Amino acid sequence: MKTKKTSLLLSIVMIACLVTGCAFGGFDASGYVKSCLDANLHGEFEDYAKITNSDVSDVENLYNSFLDTDLSFLSVYNADDETQTKFRELFIKLYKNTKYEVGEATKESDGSYTVPVKVYKMDVFKNVMANIEADMQSWAEGQVATGNTPSTDDIYAYVLDYMYDAISKEVDAPTYEDPVDKTIKVAKDSSNAYSIDQNELQSLLESMIDIENAQ
Repeated sequence: MKTKKTSLLLSIVMIACLVTGCAFGGFDASGYVKSCLDANLHGEFEDYAKITNSDVSDVENLYNSFLDTDLSFLSVYNADDETQTKFRELFIKLYKNTKYEVGEATKESDGSYTVPVKVYKMDVFKNVMANIEADMQSWAEGQVATGNTPSTDDIYAYVLDYMYDAISKEVDAPTYEDPVDKTIKVAKDSSNAYSIDQNELQSLLESMIDIENAQ
């Protein structure tokens, strides 16, 4: 019995990091970058809200909204509310396990800042996806051999259970690659607000986890 190719259609959708004011004594670019990463990945909103002069509840609502988008791949598998909730909790834990170190910012001659970030990519999906096709095929053939031809919903339920268990195993004992040095630029935009380029931030966030292996 043939089973369809399975993949996790993941991309970390982010809270845009934009700050319109500077604290007395100067702008803390390193603190800004760290608070941005902490809000997006670790679910820590207080520092980011303070730096951006936002309400913590508003930042948290953005985080939850974007997390919903990150988990939209579940709709492909007709996941029920209970399954969506447990995957949500799992991915919150996964993101909290991301590992990075923000260094001291350097102010450039044009008024912008460069901020070094040491990234320890977490290997999760390489192991999750390594055997899923073979295991799925073996399960399906076993079902047919006992006289049960799996329906599409049966296959989807198997895949979701498999992925949940496999991802949980990786999240409970995370492993990381050797650190890689990245550099983030923080500059004022046309409205005189400090910000990180969206594409640059997206690239940095996605470098924290081996998302490329989830496709």
